[in-house]
Amino acid sequence: MECFLRRVEKDLNIDHRQLTAAVEGTHLIAFVPVKWLVSLKERRVLPSLCPRPEGLSEVEVRTFLQHSVQKLPAGWTRVEIHGLTKERLAYPLTLHHSVQDDWDRGLETLLGFMQNVASQNYRNLWHGAHRLYVQPYCHAHTPPTVQALDVLRVALQKLYGCPFLQVGRGVPYASPAKEGSAATKGTTSCSNLLRAEALLESADVLYIIYPYVQYCLHDIVTFSPAKLTNSHAKVLFILFHVLQAMRACHQVGLACGPFSLRDVAVDEKLWSRLRINLREYEKPKEEERDPRADEEQRAEKSRAVESTGKEARCTACQEELRGFVLDWVHGRVSNFHYLMQLNRMSGRRTGDPNYHPVLPWVVDFTTKNGKLRDLRKSKFRLNKGDKQLDFTYEMTKQAFAAGGSSGEQLHVPHHISDVLSDITYYVYTARRTPKAVLCCHVRSQWEPNEYPASMERMQSWTPDECIPEFYTDPTIFKSIHSDMPDLDVPSWCSSYEEFIEVHRMLLESREVSQDLHHWIDLTFGYKLLGKDAVKEKNVCLHLVDNHTHLTSYGVVQLFDQPHPRRMVGLAYVPAEAPVIPRPLIQNARETIVLEDVQAQMGDGVNGLVLEATPRETSWSGDKSISGEDDLEQGTEALDSIPAAGRAADQPCPCTPSAQPSNPPAYPTEGKTSNVRLNRRSKPGVVGQAERDKMRIMLPEGFNPVQALEELEKLDNFLVKGLNSEVELMAQPRLEPPLGLSDLFRRDMQALGVLIAEIVFAPRVRTLKPDASLRERFLTVRNLCQYHPKEIPAPLQHMLDTLLQLNTPEGRLLKNKVAKNRVQLFEYKPVSQGLPPPSPSQFLSPFSSVVPFPPYFPSLHKFIFTYQSKKVEDESQGRELVFQLWQQLEGILCEITPEGLEILLPFILSLMSEENTAVYTAWYLFEPIAKALGPKNANKYLLKPLIGAYENPCCLHGRFYLYTDCFVAQLMVRLGLQSFLSNLLAHILQILVGVESSQEESKSLLGTAEDEESEGGSPVSCAFGEEIKMDVDHGSTALDLLDYTSGVSFHDQAYLPENEDFQSGLYVSESLQPQEQELLSLGRLSDKSSASEVSLGEDRPADGDSQKDKSSLKSVDSSQDLKQSEDSEEEEEEEEEATVATELTLSVGTGASMDAALADDHSEPEEGDEQELHDHSEDKEQTILLDTACKMVRWLLAKLGPTVTSRYIARNLLRLLTSCYIGPTRQQFVPSNEENSPLNVGNIYQKRPVLGDQVSKPVLVCLMYMAYLYGEPVLTYQYLPYISYLVAPSSGVGPGRLNSRKEAGLLAAVTLTQKIIVCLSDTTLMDILPKISQEVLLPVLGFLTSPAIGFPSGAQARIVLCVKTISLIALICLRIGQEMVQQHLSDTVGTFFGAFSLLQELQEQGLSPGSLSHGEMPELEVLVSDGRVLPLDPAILAELQKVFSPEMAYTTYVPFSCLLGDVIRTIVPNHLLVGRLANLYLESVNPKSLPLVTQEPALSTACLDQDARGNELRSSHHEDSHSGTFGSVLVGNRIQVPADAQHRSSVPLCFSPGADGFCPSSASEENVLKQDLPRSAHMLCGNWLAYWQYEIGVSQHDPRFHFHQIKLQSFLGHTGAIKCVAPLSCEDFFLSGSKDKTVRLWPLYNCGDGTSETEPRLTYTQHKKSVFYVSQLEAPQQVVSCDGTVHVWDQFTGKLLRTFDALDSKVPITAVTTMPSPHSSISVASADSVLRFIDHRKPGLQHEFRLASGVSAGLIRCLAVSPSGRSVMAGFSSGFIVLLDIRTGLILRGWPAHEGDILQIKAAEGSVLISSSSDHSLTVWKELEQKPLHQYKSASDPIHAFDLYGSEVVTGTVANKIGVYSMLESSALPTSTTKLSSENFRGTLTSLAVLPTKCHLLLGSDNGVIRLLA
Repeated sequence: MECFLRRVEKDLNIDHRQLTAAVEGTHLIAFVPVKWLVSLKERRVLPSLCPRPEGLSEVEVRTFLQHSVQKLPAGWTRVEIHGLTKERLAYPLTLHHSVQDDWDRGLETLLGFMQNVASQNYRNLWHGAHRLYVQPYCHAHTPPTVQALDVLRVALQKLYGCPFLQVGRGVPYASPAKEGSAATKGTTSCSNLLRAEALLESADVLYIIYPYVQYCLHDIVTFSPAKLTNSHAKVLFILFHVLQAMRACHQVGLACGPFSLRDVAVDEKLWSRLRINLREYEKPKEEERDPRADEEQRAEKSRAVESTGKEARCTACQEELRGFVLDWVHGRVSNFHYLMQLNRMSGRRTGDPNYHPVLPWVVDFTTKNGKLRDLRKSKFRLNKGDKQLDFTYEMTKQAFAAGGSSGEQLHVPHHISDVLSDITYYVYTARRTPKAVLCCHVRSQWEPNEYPASMERMQSWTPDECIPEFYTDPTIFKSIHSDMPDLDVPSWCSSYEEFIEVHRMLLESREVSQDLHHWIDLTFGYKLLGKDAVKEKNVCLHLVDNHTHLTSYGVVQLFDQPHPRRMVGLAYVPAEAPVIPRPLIQNARETIVLEDVQAQMGDGVNGLVLEATPRETSWSGDKSISGEDDLEQGTEALDSIPAAGRAADQPCPCTPSAQPSNPPAYPTEGKTSNVRLNRRSKPGVVGQAERDKMRIMLPEGFNPVQALEELEKLDNFLVKGLNSEVELMAQPRLEPPLGLSDLFRRDMQALGVLIAEIVFAPRVRTLKPDASLRERFLTVRNLCQYHPKEIPAPLQHMLDTLLQLNTPEGRLLKNKVAKNRVQLFEYKPVSQGLPPPSPSQFLSPFSSVVPFPPYFPSLHKFIFTYQSKKVEDESQGRELVFQLWQQLEGILCEITPEGLEILLPFILSLMSEENTAVYTAWYLFEPIAKALGPKNANKYLLKPLIGAYENPCCLHGRFYLYTDCFVAQLMVRLGLQSFLSNLLAHILQILVGVESSQEESKSLLGTAEDEESEGGSPVSCAFGEEIKMDVDHGSTALDLLDYTSGVSFHDQAYLPENEDFQSGLYVSESLQPQEQELLSLGRLSDKSSASEVSLGEDRPADGDSQKDKSSLKSVDSSQDLKQSEDSEEEEEEEEEATVATELTLSVGTGASMDAALADDHSEPEEGDEQELHDHSEDKEQTILLDTACKMVRWLLAKLGPTVTSRYIARNLLRLLTSCYIGPTRQQFVPSNEENSPLNVGNIYQKRPVLGDQVSKPVLVCLMYMAYLYGEPVLTYQYLPYISYLVAPSSGVGPGRLNSRKEAGLLAAVTLTQKIIVCLSDTTLMDILPKISQEVLLPVLGFLTSPAIGFPSGAQARIVLCVKTISLIALICLRIGQEMVQQHLSDTVGTFFGAFSLLQELQEQGLSPGSLSHGEMPELEVLVSDGRVLPLDPAILAELQKVFSPEMAYTTYVPFSCLLGDVIRTIVPNHLLVGRLANLYLESVNPKSLPLVTQEPALSTACLDQDARGNELRSSHHEDSHSGTFGSVLVGNRIQVPADAQHRSSVPLCFSPGADGFCPSSASEENVLKQDLPRSAHMLCGNWLAYWQYEIGVSQHDPRFHFHQIKLQSFLGHTGAIKCVAPLSCEDFFLSGSKDKTVRLWPLYNCGDGTSETEPRLTYTQHKKSVFYVSQLEAPQQVVSCDGTVHVWDQFTGKLLRTFDALDSKVPITAVTTMPSPHSSISVASADSVLRFIDHRKPGLQHEFRLASGVSAGLIRCLAVSPSGRSVMAGFSSGFIVLLDIRTGLILRGWPAHEGDILQIKAAEGSVLISSSSDHSLTVWKELEQKPLHQYKSASDPIHAFDLYGSEVVTGTVANKIGVYSMLESSALPTSTTKLSSENFRGTLTSLAVLPTKCHLLLGSDNGVIRLLA
């Protein structure tokens, strides 16, 4: 390598400090600038000099070249430089006939494949015979040859599509044009080859520059084996890639070389690329070659001496390791060298901070003179102590158990996390590591004193082991930093050199040596895994966490047997023989006995006879180490042991005089081998007798003796005719030159070795990285023979074929034709009918050698499409996703769960990339989630989906994610509960704008600022539940009312496992036109309708929307907007672009305007300059909001009242507050009419602020909900929330509000205005006192308080003031003068009182100017009514700005018109306010009349004139006395003066809109009252009572509460109900009955609880009573059974497939459907056989007999575990059988009950629940013998039950509903309810729980189904 390194430095001008040799020794790794590489790749120019890294020390550069380091400095990269010496390529190479082309031509058809095989076999046989019999006599035929160098050059250029660049001087330059053309004609590039960055050629070397391989297959099998476990498909997929790459190489005439695991580059998603290993192309020089040849000959000879056959034969590598272990055991190798060798074998690399070699600390420096450390315990254990390690293990064990199978990797039970971390490495070497590196890795601030200053401190600081430098390198103590002292050595050493010397001596000392094997077991050996690891407290996280991320370092186990101990001579044995008192000569008998004992001891005690010296026990030592031999060889060798043992041990210590100088080692070996040969020679004799019987039949005319006769004639002639000697017929064998076909065969053998290395990865770790192919072959072949069961079935045949495992090794290797052949052995020309193996043969779908799954080619194509497309922008992203979507269907129709594991990472990365996220969700979510099933879809797809909703950048196409059909898919595929808990909040976020800021989404998800709840108002007490966040911070700020904290991400223990359904998505033709829910519920638009929405068109109204006038008008349908010139929305839509220069985003969209108005907030969108004048973006936002609004309205109707109130309404109310947060949102919308911030003279005309426009979509949705479900929504849900928002915070004293509270006040007033308009007169009067007390007065309290400051200052106060006074005026208008005096005098008085307060303060000489903040930050002021008010000068300034003369004018004039004389009694200070109003009017218009006079009439006239003068935008001008109770009311309109109208007077109710209810824009602003229309879903009666209860209950109550409230009845069946099954979205359910029908019913609320619902669809094709009905998760089809299984379409009722019992005498007795990703239905028949059928294909999948005897009885019921791994069958005899579906094995069968089993259900966590006719309900754990819980029902057996979280809801024939908890062991139910006859008639026959809505469906024997809560 040194020589090559110098060449690279010279030719490529790369400094040698930037180069290092790779572990394999085949190439160099270089650290180069990216620009250098770009110049090479793109400009095809080699820069004259490769720049040095500036500012990086040598240590850093060395570190960056380490394999485990991934983070490189910017602008730098690593490459691999491979080189081939030209002179070694100067040999001829035969080009072969291109077999490949034949294969490729014939691959398409079976016929082509067979023809290929036949022609190849024929050709190969012919060539073989020709070479043997013809070639020796006919020299004319020599195949054409080409120089290997030329072949290689052409092939590489073809393969990589780039020419060779000439570098250096003296190279003949080829013309680039020719080179280029040659290169470009190459084959299509194969994506599974590692592409070369550049090809270079100097005078004597060819260079190939590859990108750096970060992770290779060797890293996976060594450090992340879990990535390939449990799935043969993954290994096969990698092999599929490798074969693709090999085929591409072979097609261009290039051999891949003896590649190894390190040559296969793999990424996180298992996409693999092969790096060609070209080193073997080089011929060794002659002088180099001879020793190798001699070695081979020697090896052959020794092999001949050893016997062939079963006995273990070690390969060179194993031989080397074995020798090394023996050398260490016998003391021939030092401890240090042995441990370094073990480090090297485990892959540890010197200088790699993450994976440096590790040695034990042998001395405990913390004691005064140092004592030896206990090597039986790990350093981690010594440091932390057993107590802490036990604690860690127990805690992680509990966490793992709690987390279940999906437990986080951190929670796997373990004791230690690492052996030597990178931080420890850098602290050890801190004295000689540059500061920059230490700051990067150890701690960011440079604190030299923080680093341990002495060895003692260092050792006690770290739980990690030592590094070799402390045994070898004195420089590690000497500091290169001026401010860091040298590392202190212990006091017993005088210098660093002495310490190193002593430390090393201690490592080699006798005491350390005799315990070192324990440390080896802990660090590299068997104590790393299993029970031994637990016992030694040495369970290492890296080995047990089953991590699947790729890594290039970790803990590696080298040995799985206890390591032998080092043989250490006894201490203090003198050289001279001691005096022995007994006589030396004993009698003969005794001596023999002693000899025998000695021999037995030598074998028995593991060979460790300490009395004997190492030399004498060498044989027994050998024996102890070769314990790898299997038992058969062990027993065979036993015969020879006594003889050999005696020979070795004869010189016994008891007879020292007889001790010879040389122990007889050689005779021993001779003896043993003789014995072995004799044993082996027996089998050869056996076949003798049979040989005579054999007869060979020869064809006619065949004369085998002819050649012999000819030879005799020749000899005769020579001897007699020519008198010369007979010529010996040793025909010189001609060596044909090396051919490409030989190299290709060698490639296939390398592939075989590679596969075996994957299979036996843990066993081949001791192989050297640079081992030759032959060594690797011999190693893996042995392993294949000794451990055949470890080879996975799919790979068995492939390995047999490639490595010829069935041929004895001796014969196989003799087969090697010639010395210059590169392959290990010759393949037979025809084997099992096929030609020798080749990549194309293996890849052919017709060759059965490798069982590649059928979906592999299409999956490979899919991934290739993904890999090859570079996505730069969003349109390319869309195109790519569309291409992938077209391919996906073909893959998913045949893919298996194993294949899904391979496919999923690619889908997930598409979903998380910005340019493809939206389109991937739209196109690929549905098919992938369908294949995965709800559980897996939640696990894998939920996070990227949330990312797509949260990412504000990808605006284009985002509306796809908000279409109702996509949201319907989310609900179906993720399950309703998961959708509501995890996704809904993110989806609703869009309503407040596209660039919704992060704080909003945070606040939406439950991080309220510093508010606290009081729940003080009478109404809000009902809802005063406390909500627990999923993260329990324990802070009081989180005990908020449910409304404020939005949806909480509580992770419910229960995820609905029941079947899924395409929600309420019926095609409208199938509906009866009179159904009122058609509009909102009856239609799911498919993807095409979503694209209509995308164009902003209105969808035509459905059939009865004309009849149902109250349909919500879509936000973007603008025909109504055009009718009113003065309309405010019109102004918003039309004017911004032209008038309001700073407002460029479309205001009507309700998008967040912060970006447009405040420059400091604006963020560029999608990283580009934001083009503010871009109308397409406006249109995009309009479409987006329009789509979202329609979708929310559809959801409101679909989810039903309780779920809507809980999840949607609470979120929307929460969002409403966030619309007003921040000063920007409180700016008035610029208008071209007034200069003043206040809308002078007209308080009814609401002047919008920016927040109003943002909140518009939210308000529309909130009011639509009230329209759907009626007035109770306003009074019971919205008003309590409002009173909560405005309640004075108990925790916040006088001072400032926080910005959220401020926004809450604005939101509260805005929403109250909307509510007042919709309330009926009676309701308004009922709750008026409450509104006054709980809304108006608290708001005015904040508004007029001189002690409370607003975060946004006076602006917020002005806005709140205008909104509040507008609200009060609206109420006054509704109720008329008399009622105002009665109910609102306080409120109005309080407002106007603020003017007096300010006046008083001024009279007392207090004004903001006179108060300087420095002196008196807070004052207390006594006011006229005796109160003492705290006063803050800043707040006083705010108040003066708000309650100015202008405000007096704006508010007082209209009120005096509105209330007339009454105002004098209500407003005591009316004179003062009037004076202020006059002041303002004079300042605006000095000549005007004094306004406030005694005659109210005059002020009315002024108002009228003023109104017209200002051209008020209000299209209706109110009469001063009008109120909805007053005489001027006509119908529900306000009578208005004719000249004030700009259009004909229309009823101010609702304009008929295209899509539902939306007040027309003019009336929306100015209407006083609009009646809520009667909706079919209006809450009343029982529904209202239940709804009121539900919204008051905490969402987190896990218990099932049954109140027996009857909500609905379903009539239609004429026979008893046998089964009910709700669909997963809980808006429909299926029922099967004795009347032979299955019916589908809607679950939408209707009426007051007494209403009866008709079925949506009736399926009538059954012939008998239907006893089972359910839904298949993935395809959304119904499965029902009456003895025959029917699969039918739930949308159309069309029958798709039936499955009959095979024998009519043995009917089907039980059915169940498997959860996704399985698509099977399991069916049990009366003969106890369980069959699996696939709904997609006819015929059976599997068949299992569950019980053989008759005693078990019939199978009554089946259940499947939620994971789909096991099926439980319950028998009529009370027996339960548990079957593992994956293996077909019966895991367990047990008598669970004494009576007939009535029902079984399976729950999460391997729990199953069974009920029986013996009155018991039992909860079992799958494989535990005793039940977890057993409950007894007193009177009747439980014949129907369902699960709700951790509870079981049961029903009995006596109509009793019980609720049992699976968590508590009490035998009694937590509640029991007897159904009353008015709620439920008949006998209960079936029961189902709706888990999200907490309802019960109960079927009875009279055919009626009831919905109860």
